[in-house]
Amino acid sequence: MKNNFISNEDVQKEEELSFLDNLNRLIQLILNDNTLSIYTVLDKASLEDWKKSKLSRKLKGMFFSSIGKSLYFLLLIVITGFLVSEAITFYADNGIITTKTYIKAILTEVCFIFLSGYRSIGKIQTGAVFLLRVSVFGLMLFVITSETFLQGTKTVENTNSIAEQVKLLKEQIKAKEEIIEFYRNKNWGVRVIILTKEKDEFVKQLMELKRKQADGANTKVSKLIKYKSYGKMFFRVLLLFISMLVTRRMFKF
Repeated sequence: MKNNFISNEDVQKEEELSFLDNLNRLIQLILNDNTLSIYTVLDKASLEDWKKSKLSRKLKGMFFSSIGKSLYFLLLIVITGFLVSEAITFYADNGIITTKTYIKAILTEVCFIFLSGYRSIGKIQTGAVFLLRVSVFGLMLFVITSETFLQGTKTVENTNSIAEQVKLLKEQIKAKEEIIEFYRNKNWGVRVIILTKEKDEFVKQLMELKRKQADGANTKVSKLIKYKSYGKMFFRVLLLFISMLVTRRMFKF
């Protein structure tokens, strides 16, 4: 009679063991490997090791589970590094780069990445997140393009200034020549000598400005630099959009 009555604990244990047997056979069938056994894998030491490596597995699965994800991650790092380097000049106080400068540049980029990958819930949150994205995008756009735009503008202004100086010097030289000719006809030799020296000084200045124009400070080169500045700005805008797309592909906050 004793053998006909099995305790509930024994029944539960037998069911668990039967489940393990069925699971072991199922895995062998799926993997087509009769030598595989889950009993050696599910021992206490193996389970503890598996639990400890949970974080590393998660990171590995996020970034390195495939070549495609690895390339996405590498691309995001390169773009982020470039955008941070471009933003440093903007955040530098009086041209001095400090640790605080790097923190500002990195924080702006991190916020942009977070908002790019953030998934909002509800219409109100969606609208608020959209406004934040637009605001941060506008800030990033201004930060990384302002220096390029200023450099291009300074070059154009410098070229225009040189062109105006050349025009003015030519007019002054022409006026001096007319006066010199007038005093030469009057036989005022001393006055002619003085005016000729002044004219020669103007000619020397004109030749120096002409040299600068020949080196690149001319209207044609100025236009090329202006268009080049626009191209650099457009390139940075593309990088912002690419960074946003890669972030949304890789992350979900």
